[in-house]
Amino acid sequence: MSDAARILVVEDERPIREGLRDHFQREGWEVSCAETVCEAERCLYEQPDLVILDRKLPDGDGLQVLQVLRTQGMTTPVIVLSAKGEAVHRIEGLEGGADDYVTKPFHLRELVARIRAVLGRSGGARTEERSQIGFGDHVLDVGARTLSRGRKQVAVTKLEFDLLLYLVRNSDRAISRNELLDRVWGYDKFPTTRTVDYHILSLRKKIEPDPENPRHIITVHRVGYRFER
Repeated sequence: MSDAARILVVEDERPIREGLRDHFQREGWEVSCAETVCEAERCLYEQPDLVILDRKLPDGDGLQVLQVLRTQGMTTPVIVLSAKGEAVHRIEGLEGGADDYVTKPFHLRELVARIRAVLGRSGGARTEERSQIGFGDHVLDVGARTLSRGRKQVAVTKLEFDLLLYLVRNSDRAISRNELLDRVWGYDKFPTTRTVDYHILSLRKKIEPDPENPRHIITVHRVGYRFER
């Protein structure tokens, strides 16, 4: 069996779809393609390692595919690739469970870099000892890569887990957005540090009793964030 990453490209524009397929194959990845929401949902049964997801598809919004993944508890990494690039659209995608959001037109080398970063986070190659870290009424299980509150598991994406884990491990220290991009996203160049804010907002909604008045993820003005247990 091949160890190459399996990527599902969901894109209805043929030139883009075939261009991505050909380039990804040259990168050594296995590629399957879908043109519609329905076709993409069928392809999910093949358990791809990562999904490149366009939003504007003939039979609906690509975020429907993302919703199917997350409601079924599947943590398959998803990078949204869309012409819808306004802040509200990026927030919709990231809060919906996307691991990254790339707007069209895009640079192919940058997209490949983002894919490698996401695959690196989700590969599970690190042999980390099983350990649990508690804060408030939550528990992060590092070995199982789960977040729970009491006996109930909280659904988080791989990126959200990595972000939360980095914050928890650096509790009581002000952490800049650039540091988070470098240490969590895996590279130090990114279009905007606002992407950190989008993910922090999503995490707050999942772990804070009152997201408007957070007790754990505290904003540090003009710097970034500080985590308090």
